[in-house]
Amino acid sequence: MNKVVDGRAGRPASNEAARHGTGEADLTVMLAAHNAFRRDLRKLATAASQARSWSPERQSAVLAGWEVFQRQLHVHHQGEDRTIWPLLRARLDGSGAATSVLDAMQAEHERIDPLLEAVDLAFGFRAGSGDRSLPAAADAADELATQLSRHLTHEERDALPLIGQALTAREWRNAGRTMGRQAGVGVSFVPEFFGWLLDGAAPDKRAVVLATLPAVMRPLVANVFRPLYARRDSW
Repeated sequence: MNKVVDGRAGRPASNEAARHGTGEADLTVMLAAHNAFRRDLRKLATAASQARSWSPERQSAVLAGWEVFQRQLHVHHQGEDRTIWPLLRARLDGSGAATSVLDAMQAEHERIDPLLEAVDLAFGFRAGSGDRSLPAAADAADELATQLSRHLTHEERDALPLIGQALTAREWRNAGRTMGRQAGVGVSFVPEFFGWLLDGAAPDKRAVVLATLPAVMRPLVANVFRPLYARRDSW
């Protein structure tokens, strides 16, 4: 496969290409997280379309799903900004194309936070905010979905292949461990992450993700973390 040499030519354009890049790093879990974000954006859109008629129980369930989504997105973006992108900058120093892509990734992350706040306000998730008017909720959910989906696609197309170009499989695994130890990530995060990641996933998709994990973790994720998460009342 050709290396990523600029913003146009030689770049992988599919999830499969992004998974393998030009090296050994396996991005299966990263791509599964992207797909989980897309799944939750669809759930948010459905919730927005029904916002005016929510029961108290429905509001509580939507809020629970929304809080997990925000938590997972925050940790994901924080890990990229503090661990992955700086590592790639150091390895690809001198590449104007790589620097441009990484600058764009960070700028796009900064544009997402105000959109999360807008959903909080429009859905009335903040004390004293909003009345869950249908147009406001739908507009806020749609704008978040548009911008975050665009960012995820951009990242898969232009940024993730840089990982395969610059990092070995071991370095990529170490980066993942560093992300898991970052500030604000407590002991409850890992069970929630894998439960959230695999929520609603087809058996073949679950198997692909589980195969990337250390053997000792697979039964724990499949038989403990995922069932516990599935029992939550969310969305």
